[in-house]
Amino acid sequence: MKKLLVSYMTIGYPNEEDYLNFIKKADELGTDVFELGYPPDFAKYDGPLIRKSYLKVKSTFKNFLELISKSRKVTEKKIIVLTYLESVQNSLDEFLENVRSYGADGVLFPDLLIDFPEGYSGYIKQIYEKRLEPVIFVSPFVPDRVISQVSALSRPFLYYGIRPTTGIVTPVGVGPLVKRVRNLIDNRLIVGFGLKGDDDIKEALSAGADGVAVGTAYIEAFEAVGLKGALDVVKKVRNILDEFE
Repeated sequence: MKKLLVSYMTIGYPNEEDYLNFIKKADELGTDVFELGYPPDFAKYDGPLIRKSYLKVKSTFKNFLELISKSRKVTEKKIIVLTYLESVQNSLDEFLENVRSYGADGVLFPDLLIDFPEGYSGYIKQIYEKRLEPVIFVSPFVPDRVISQVSALSRPFLYYGIRPTTGIVTPVGVGPLVKRVRNLIDNRLIVGFGLKGDDDIKEALSAGADGVAVGTAYIEAFEAVGLKGALDVVKKVRNILDEFE
């Protein structure tokens, strides 16, 4: 079965033209799902590079929904909007209605199970009621029982974050972390939120991941080389994934 490439990009980063070109060309190069970062009030579980990208676009753009709509015009792949529930919970219905009407297929709240463990099922129901797919984020700190429960509700895959923060390396091996979750779920398993380099990607795939999510590496490449550098990362990761089909 084809391994999935989930490409993260902060909405509007580094500028509208390069952002939309990245979405269009990353689609052509083999991205299966786009994860678009909607700037939250405080990205407490993201690493320094993604936080920096949020600050950059917040100083440039006022209407991120319009950029979701423009993204929809350059790709037919699934669009998952990532933001923090903490930032939108007081107007959640409106937020969900807006992102769907502007072209999103689903939402991902990385703080859902961490900061709202008692009420997560109600929020998931709310997402489904707005005709969106809830991509549920779990980490190594989530109990096995909860991972099994939420996996059945997560669409189109379960997202497993292997590190406490994106872009941060920890000494825990990727393989054992992935195997633990692979044995708990029947859903498709995407691993990300802290993968560092080709070896981590290969280890995750060898341990049973159905694909990977890449984000920080694109931001790094944008900062170092520009659009071409970010697209080169897409090509490289796609090639690795295709080796594991």
